[in-house]
Amino acid sequence: MLEALWHQVLSRWDESDAHAAFLRAAQESGRLADAAMRYRGMSGDRERGAVAEAQLAAITALALASLESARTEAPSRRRIGRMAAVVLGLFFFGLLLLLAQALRR
Repeated sequence: MLEALWHQVLSRWDESDAHAAFLRAAQESGRLADAAMRYRGMSGDRERGAVAEAQLAAITALALASLESARTEAPSRRRIGRMAAVVLGLFFFGLLLLLAQALRR
């Protein structure tokens, strides 16, 4: 499908909706790198270079937005404190079990 959309882009180069449809399909299919490669090949063209560079900037923005949305939040201090308390509690519980076992002997 991406190939067919790229052919539409080439035949309708001055129409922004063709570029938008191609980039949307590339993003949805996880193939922004392929789209960038195609536009990078066109960036040296005298007539199409400016549009190709603009589309490369759009691809960069889309890729950064995808990375930002996929980034996980760092655990909060409160959560880290709770985890430390649980680990410390389990450690002391284990020590208590070892002490009880040693006293039985």
